[in-house]
Amino acid sequence: MKKTDIVIIGSGIAGMSAAIYLKRSNTDFVMLEGNLAGGMLNQLKSVENYPAMPNTTGPEILIALMDQLRFNNIEVTYGNVQTILKQEDGFEVVTDIESYETKAVIVATGVSASSKSIPGEDKFAGQGVSYCATCDGNFFKGADIALIGNNNIAIEEAIYLANIVNKVYFVCPDENLQGDLSLIEKIKQYQNIEFILNTKVQEIVGDDFGVTGIKVNDKVIDVMGVFPYVGKKSTSQILNNLKPDKQGIFLKVNEKMETNIPGLFAAGDVVSKKLKQLVTAAGDGAAAATSADEYIKSLNSREKKE
Repeated sequence: MKKTDIVIIGSGIAGMSAAIYLKRSNTDFVMLEGNLAGGMLNQLKSVENYPAMPNTTGPEILIALMDQLRFNNIEVTYGNVQTILKQEDGFEVVTDIESYETKAVIVATGVSASSKSIPGEDKFAGQGVSYCATCDGNFFKGADIALIGNNNIAIEEAIYLANIVNKVYFVCPDENLQGDLSLIEKIKQYQNIEFILNTKVQEIVGDDFGVTGIKVNDKVIDVMGVFPYVGKKSTSQILNNLKPDKQGIFLKVNEKMETNIPGLFAAGDVVSKKLKQLVTAAGDGAAAATSADEYIKSLNSREKKE
């Protein structure tokens, strides 16, 4: 088991921001990532409201962040966190590769686009059902696909796919599109995107080879792929043993990004808050790192007095 002062779980913009602040304060820490460094940054095709970087993309922001990590000699350590156990003097973070004994934890795991709420979605996951247009879009080149959702990410993914596939059926559960006006105006310019508004997908259907269609309004529309963005799932289930306070599926924190459990902090989209944007996630990471660092120093000071 390895020892460190702070474990950051997640390497999206919140986790990376926390790591940069902890490095500058000369605090010992480990930043863990289970899948792909950068998190949702990898999927954002257009970012127009990030300060000092107008008309950029998530991957471009990620490249700049990775350069900053390298400049500061900060590493991303890979390992899927299985659970977090409370210890008398801190926590044990257990991954599928290594376990870490730590005094504080910053949870920056974000959210997952996988809703698993549509009949057939689980069955055909990886067989026509995808949650990443950038990752899987080319598999459907020239085909008809369906995209389900109503938010900025859904709109961005539909625009990306429209440049690859033959046709996009944009199934929206609401009467009107919701998102940035600039994105809504942009998507409406695509002739190969058909909007099916105020409608929910009843089922994703298929055969032994994968997806063959979606059932809407008791009719089947033939498609080869389905991209569901109908909800978000918090990835905070790794905290089940600790039972922190939540609001719905998201973690409750105060202005210092502290949960109700001493030594446990949270940042980014995993937190219950009104505005979930890159700029607020970065701010959360900085605040969580500062608070966690103060917490560690307070513990060390108390130990010296004892």
